[in-house]
Amino acid sequence: MLKIRNLVGGYTNTPIINGVDFEISKGEFFVLLGPNGSGKSTIFKLITGQLPCQKGEISINDKSLSSFSKLEKAKKVAVLSQEVQISFDYTVEEIISLGRFPHQKGLFKTLSVEDKEVIEEVMEITKVKQYRDTQFRMISGGEKQRVLLAKVLAQQPEVLLLDEPTNHLDIKHTFQMLDLLKEWQQTKGLTIFAILHDLNVAALYADRIALLHKGSFLDVGDVDTLRKESQLETVYEVKVNAQSHPTVPKPQLLMTPNHSKTKSELLNFDTSFSITKNDQFIHVQFESPLRTISNGVIGEGIQWLKHFCNFHVEKHYNGSNPKQDLQKWMEKYEIPFEQSVAMMTAVRLEDVVIVTKQIEDIKVIAVVTAGTGNAVDITNSSLSQSHEKVGTINSMVFIDAHFTDGALVNGFMSATEAKVKALHDLNVKDPETNTMATSTSTDALLLAVTQQGKETQYAGSGTVVGKVIGQTVYEATHKAVQKYFHRLQK
Repeated sequence: MLKIRNLVGGYTNTPIINGVDFEISKGEFFVLLGPNGSGKSTIFKLITGQLPCQKGEISINDKSLSSFSKLEKAKKVAVLSQEVQISFDYTVEEIISLGRFPHQKGLFKTLSVEDKEVIEEVMEITKVKQYRDTQFRMISGGEKQRVLLAKVLAQQPEVLLLDEPTNHLDIKHTFQMLDLLKEWQQTKGLTIFAILHDLNVAALYADRIALLHKGSFLDVGDVDTLRKESQLETVYEVKVNAQSHPTVPKPQLLMTPNHSKTKSELLNFDTSFSITKNDQFIHVQFESPLRTISNGVIGEGIQWLKHFCNFHVEKHYNGSNPKQDLQKWMEKYEIPFEQSVAMMTAVRLEDVVIVTKQIEDIKVIAVVTAGTGNAVDITNSSLSQSHEKVGTINSMVFIDAHFTDGALVNGFMSATEAKVKALHDLNVKDPETNTMATSTSTDALLLAVTQQGKETQYAGSGTVVGKVIGQTVYEATHKAVQKYFHRLQK
């Protein structure tokens, strides 16, 4: 569709763009990325004709763009830049109607019925209809950008060239604009070439991206190109971490500032937290957020959090929305649930066990409550477990160390293995099958790490830190289950 071959050009005899080649297929959303000064705007101006090409060829459907008349080009290509200045004081509707000029016939170029229908349609979908009689200079920058989008859509081009089109828009209107463009791309076969500033937004909307570095393409590919962290760090000179979006199969990027904690800002692990215990809840609060992995009712997944709670419920509790219930209870006690991991248990909280261990320079604290009335053998196919017995093992494990996300998962496995070993040694059985239990049906586990010290990538059973986690969790679980057994005998 749109082909660029050996493009060379710039503002002086010394070119900024040096021999760039790429091709955009019909109906593709192609995004150009790069830092300020990399040449993005220069490429845009070369393609749109605002700058002359020193070398190279730009073609649409294998026909040189330079061979098109202005009217023919306007039927094929529309341009939306970040500039929103209009020299004359037109109304919004008059601005949009200019997009129909290439399609008007006759000497006097009047608007046809079809032209008016198109104008109405694009005003409606860009949500600017209410400004139709308003002078363009009287509306906001974001509204101006939507009006100019309506104008280029009214043009009904085959190719749309966008230079940072969301520059003046807030998050809501950025997504509205790009959703609209994506819909036109998919339903009308619109080909889009866009310069975008936000890497995460680009990852969500682009089919392919090109990464521009010092006037040349460093890489061209689908959006998973943005998972190449070292390449992005070379281009943007910022530490980058790529991760997956939680609901769509696209990468998202986290930027890390260069500043780091000073010694005075480091946590003293022994004094950096407080524990509140009563018959309603256990609340462990740290001075600073910890890196966490959890399957808690609140705060599940991998996060940064500083409040860790275990709430007591009656053994017949069968709430339809446990998360909502926990939020209400936490609000009552002024614990911010947005910054928390929260679990629930029918176990008596006075039977909590807290164990601290240290090997070498690694310190681990485990806070465990346990009941085994709902003990299960995970290899058993029966699903008839009753949840009306006191039978949840809730474990909160705090570690003064620095884990990668992979090490967090390792540590979670190590803690689980230790819990299973404790159940095995205590001969806890699944009451349905009389086989050895591996857990209870409602266990919750938290690992929280200070992220201090040397980074470790592994925390499995073959590592020192994995052993410390395992020993601490084993001892705490063993003692907590024994307390449960003792209470049953009373």
